[in-house]
Amino acid sequence: MKKTYRIAIMLVAAALLVTWACYLNRPWSEEDVERAKVDVQQQVCFTLVADDQEVAYFSSFSPQDSAFVGLTLQRDSALLSSEGSAVWVNSTALFPSAFGLLLAVDECANMETELPFINSQLRPLLIRNRQRLLCERQRTAGIADEVDYYLHRHSIADNEYIGVANFSYMLASQQRYLDRMTALLDSLLAHSQHLEVKVERHYRKDSLTLQPVTNILKKPSLLRMHSDYPNVRFVVLGSDSLTSMPDSCKAFSTPLFLATDFSDRIDEWHKKFRGITYTSLLTDDGLLRSLELYRYIVRDTLYVGEAIDTLSNTYRGQMTEDGLPKGYGIMWYADGHYYEGEWQDGKRHGHGFEVANGQLIRAGEWGDDKYLGEKMTYTDNRVYGIDISRYQHETGHQVYPINWNAMRITSLGSRNSRQVEGDIDFPVSFVYIKSTQGVTIRSAYYQQDSRDARSHGILCGAYHFFSFKSTGKEQARYFLENTEILAGDMPPVLDVEPTDEQIEEVGGEAHLFDDMRAWLTTVERAVGKRPIIYVSQNFIKYHLVHAPDLCQNYQVWIARYNVYRPDVRLLFWQLCYDGRVAGIHGGVDVNIFNGYREQYDEFLESLQSR
Repeated sequence: MKKTYRIAIMLVAAALLVTWACYLNRPWSEEDVERAKVDVQQQVCFTLVADDQEVAYFSSFSPQDSAFVGLTLQRDSALLSSEGSAVWVNSTALFPSAFGLLLAVDECANMETELPFINSQLRPLLIRNRQRLLCERQRTAGIADEVDYYLHRHSIADNEYIGVANFSYMLASQQRYLDRMTALLDSLLAHSQHLEVKVERHYRKDSLTLQPVTNILKKPSLLRMHSDYPNVRFVVLGSDSLTSMPDSCKAFSTPLFLATDFSDRIDEWHKKFRGITYTSLLTDDGLLRSLELYRYIVRDTLYVGEAIDTLSNTYRGQMTEDGLPKGYGIMWYADGHYYEGEWQDGKRHGHGFEVANGQLIRAGEWGDDKYLGEKMTYTDNRVYGIDISRYQHETGHQVYPINWNAMRITSLGSRNSRQVEGDIDFPVSFVYIKSTQGVTIRSAYYQQDSRDARSHGILCGAYHFFSFKSTGKEQARYFLENTEILAGDMPPVLDVEPTDEQIEEVGGEAHLFDDMRAWLTTVERAVGKRPIIYVSQNFIKYHLVHAPDLCQNYQVWIARYNVYRPDVRLLFWQLCYDGRVAGIHGGVDVNIFNGYREQYDEFLESLQSR
């Protein structure tokens, strides 16, 4: 009887143990998971130590280019902060307890695995990072030059001016940072005896500082928690102040066996935004790597946040709930491009500007992710001029004089989408007059028009229409023999308007450029003024780009009959051929100086100093 009793007790005990084990390792319901879940803030960075002193910090290490990402002198600037997922777990393995611990997702878990390589190669890595900083400094110098040019030629009245100005301040700050970091690495390489890198981690729940629990060997199953993501692991956190949990929460008993369901569940929370399809030309239909929404606006249909895609492009600004740019925002492209402006359906659309190394600032209107151009606002604060030839005197067999006393610009051509502030009634500040063409044609009106313009206080200049039937030097001599250029005149202009067939006939681009150089240098030596080149935007884009010395040494006057400003650096823009000027019969070429009155005065002063 006693034996049977003992067996019964043992069977009951075994059943209870099995039941208890099954209970501890039962699948958790959605309700259980939600009641156990809590957010934990994690901060992590690398610390660079020189001769036992912390001297710098960086956020992460990029094995691809051996880069210390986010290198800085300030720890707080390097710390990567994240909202991690965690759940309450009991401090005892087999029984519920009132003293809770937190089982949290540890981000950037592979940082320690990178330390042996970093420390064994630290000096070579410092040298490579120094070189990378110098290259970045050179790149930003090129961008800064374009930014300065834009700001010098624009004013606060232009749509994108404030955005570009703010970018300029940010760029200057970045350049100062690059200079400081380069100086730091130079000093470390020259003077430090012992260098090493450590990983620094901080955990917080609300305002409470947490520490990893070190006596976790009592719960070996927790150490076996794993994740299918290589950069995610689990850590048990505790604190002397972390003694209980809210009544609304519950804690999981420490599992006796590997709880893969729980691991997958935390990964699901941690990756809840990842895997969203980001249908956009910006990412070549990639995926969002991370998404953080800050707040709602516009009746919960438009959000503000930050999104990083799988190509490492970073967007910050207004977006849809699934991370598609919409509204106003900023995109930092992985290749160094920067765009700030309006978006629609994930594409640049509306007003905005783009900055990139080796490229002019593209500020203005965008449509369907393509740059359309910049529209000027035409006001009386801008500087306008005209160019004339015999066509402003002759129509058929009829000859018309010019009434210089009545001269005012009254129309900017037939295109009706130009942005004009006030009435079009602008003074003519300068006039260019055709003098010669090739080595056989002289304008019958040049001499009289020049005298009349000067007598009416209008700055004038002369232009030569380039021919392909004689050399550049011969045409320069013909121009000088038939043109009077006084000290107060505008610089002479070489008008080059070839077709592709004409370029082939003269022996190709190289031969044409040599003839242009001959004309330009001959005239400059004779008159003491550096000439201006008049060409079309397409000629610059497809031909003159192959003669960088001409682009760098001479200012250009662009002919483009469009509502958008030419997308090149320029001095004058011939914006229409059918403008109207009081005092002149028929259509007139109207030109505008690239800048405002202040910049125009600077240009005139520069002519006097030569």
